Amino acid sequence: MNSLFLLSPTGEILIERHFRDKTSRSVCNFYWDKVSVSLNHHGGYSATSSAISTCLASSDSLFDTVPPVMEVPVEGNDKTLYLFSVLRDGLSYLAACPSEVSPLLMLEFLHCVANTFGDYFGKPTDENAIKENFSTVYQLLEEMVDNGWPLTTEPNALQDMIHPPTVMGKVRHVTANSHCLTCPLATPHFLMHETLKLNPLK
Repeated sequence: MNSLFLLSPTGEILIERHFRDKTSRSVCNFYWDKVSVSLNHHGGYSATSSAISTCLASSDSLFDTVPPVMEVPVEGNDKTLYLFSVLRDGLSYLAACPSEVSPLLMLEFLHCVANTFGDYFGKPTDENAIKENFSTVYQLLEEMVDNGWPLTTEPNALQDMIHPPTVMGKVRHVTANSHCLTCPLATPHFLMHETLKLNPLK
């Protein structure tokens, strides 16, 4: 696997992580063009989790015209990338691979990533959940993938290495950042005043 992308219900790239060679974002455009053809897919709905839930409740298929594995032409040469995709909670998880690999392996791994995010951030793991936990998302991907191959996917092993975010942890982080921004000791005016006191002008 060269790269992993996570797209919002409107096609915005939320997460982009390259493990080997950098993959052009054009693969996401290629995928989204296919997705947006049908109104039965989430690309045809407004970007809300409620719309996705309503569609699921009515048993309409979200995967009608979007195959889970697609061959994507690479710009500038004759090579082909294999793009694997799964749809979870309105988010599209994409893995770009330069050569043929087991489809079951890649699709299972993408589902595993989505399940892990659900364990860490709660369900539904929608666009807001990802945006509120960017740092943890990238930490998890670092541990779950090694040079493009799935590595650590066992939930308990991951939680031993990366603690799930808590409400108090987020409050502490925001408070610490706010304190640093408002602390008078960090202002240029205070530093200049103290310098003049120590070294008065003659």
